[in-house]
Amino acid sequence: MAGQKLYPRATVKKIVKAHSNCNVSKNADVMMFLDYMLFMQTLMKEATIEAKQGGERGITARSVKKVTADSLAKFRG
Repeated sequence: MAGQKLYPRATVKKIVKAHSNCNVSKNADVMMFLDYMLFMQTLMKEATIEAKQGGERGITARSVKKVTADSLAKFRG
């Protein structure tokens, strides 16, 4: 639907402020959300590959756990 937000920006800003005790600049929350979505996309892609190599029919918790550390390492600054 047009005009529907993907996530509540105010909530994201409150969460970041609560955990870091810092204010979030104007569009920083958008960049955080996009980075999170890119991470999730990478995680699912890697888990799909792992599941196929392991002979599984679909993505399982085991396949996600196996690729989580590597996926996190790709997104560290």
